[in-house]
Amino acid sequence: MKCPQCNGEYDQISLLSANGETVAAQKCTQCGGVWFQRPLKQRLNVQSVLQNDPPSPNYSTKSYDLTCSLDGTLMAPADHDISPHSGQYWQCPDCDGMFFPRGQLALYEQWLDSQQSTGAKSSAGFGRARATTAVLSMFVLTAAVLASLSKTDFSLNAAQVQALPNSGPNVLTLVMLAVTYIAGTILAVLGRRLPIIFMGWGVIVICLFGFSVIIFGP
Repeated sequence: MKCPQCNGEYDQISLLSANGETVAAQKCTQCGGVWFQRPLKQRLNVQSVLQNDPPSPNYSTKSYDLTCSLDGTLMAPADHDISPHSGQYWQCPDCDGMFFPRGQLALYEQWLDSQQSTGAKSSAGFGRARATTAVLSMFVLTAAVLASLSKTDFSLNAAQVQALPNSGPNVLTLVMLAVTYIAGTILAVLGRRLPIIFMGWGVIVICLFGFSVIIFGP
């Protein structure tokens, strides 16, 4: 096989995947391009790539028509929205072989690594926001329960003074509503699927209605 960029010879090299598995590749002895006979189905270890292909932006390759090293088919450049800025690689539409000009593989893997880090930070921030919302909701619930219990004590004391008994809100009912409300809040705030989130908000609405009936009367 010949390099699609300079028609040079290949040397066999071994890279490591992110999971520590060996990934076979070939590197051109003249231009330094890297050829993969099979498409990359997993992330590569960035340090392993840097040892074999230091990053090097190369704008001159964007106008090249490269042919597959394996079957001679005209390869297609990768879409820009999945490639790093000033980075590009080619892929064969028939055999799925991939060719990275010198320095492009390192740029691509570094870009993937930065995208993953950004996504992890966003997920962590979103998780903290949801946890904060859950804590605030539980705080509001606790305040409502305390206010309800205080009103209950007042009603019970008034009932002892009156000649006729006047039953106030049932403490056990309030506790059950509180527990149900907490469960609904957890489902609504921490749920990952829409049906679970909707179920949680439905439970919250029902519990709030129950609190209003018990506290303020039907």
